[in-house]
Amino acid sequence: MVRYHHGPPMNIFLNCKNSKMQGDVGLGAAIAHFTKIGTVSVPLTDSQDYDLIVDINGSLKKVQVKTSNQKIRRCFKITLCTKGGNKSRNTIKKFCSKSVDLLFCLTADDTSYLIHSEEVTSTVALTLFEKYDKFKISKGENPAG
Repeated sequence: MVRYHHGPPMNIFLNCKNSKMQGDVGLGAAIAHFTKIGTVSVPLTDSQDYDLIVDINGSLKKVQVKTSNQKIRRCFKITLCTKGGNKSRNTIKKFCSKSVDLLFCLTADDTSYLIHSEEVTSTVALTLFEKYDKFKISKGENPAG
């Protein structure tokens, strides 16, 4: 028996206790997507600008993974800058499109986007309005397409 979801929109990050766990869900989704079309390598540390390296038909691509649980006027907002640091110094690292080749975004409604970095003009945030619909990864589509 197939059950259909009726009611409020689902939130795939609902059980995530913090933003780190939300990021892990996004990373898992990206690994699943890229594993269908190539070889995925995960860096040993998280000190670089990218989260994955993918080999698709002999071409290596650096991928940064971002997630969003934040909606603004029916559109998800992806925070591109990374905030971190310690008690003595908090830092903000802005997105640099020259440091990565692809941006994989996963939103709370389980929609994935694969955006070429040169299409990203902001260094701080990206609002996924209609302009970015062409980058949506459709469920069941050929992931290389």
